[in-house]
Amino acid sequence: MRDDSVTFQVTNMAASVPEGVPILWEGQEISSGPLLLELDPDAPPSYGTLDYASRRARVEFRVQMRFPEFAGTMLALGLPPELAAPARAVIRSEGDILEDHSFALSGRSEIRPHDLFSPDETAASVLPGT
Repeated sequence: MRDDSVTFQVTNMAASVPEGVPILWEGQEISSGPLLLELDPDAPPSYGTLDYASRRARVEFRVQMRFPEFAGTMLALGLPPELAAPARAVIRSEGDILEDHSFALSGRSEIRPHDLFSPDETAASVLPGT
């Protein structure tokens, strides 16, 4: 490890998209309902690096994405439970280290295969926060 960089393990992460995201289901666009993201308990640990020499932060989050309302509806309709399972993704993000030592990360996610979401047809990004 260099003196100007710090590697760390991410031990907690929670985010939500209350308005949900659009899902194309049998030719119709519908809302997923609230989307909840948290660290994936079944994945390897998530790590990041703070590089103070370049003032850049880089983090790889291994997350699960849950959509409880949509999943509940699918189960109530008798659809296979695999469709209601959380989607898993790796979010590779980076951003500047700010003067107050916080950082606003952004990056693209790689969604793992899921019975509802085709990785070839599904994209997700994290936009910079403030």
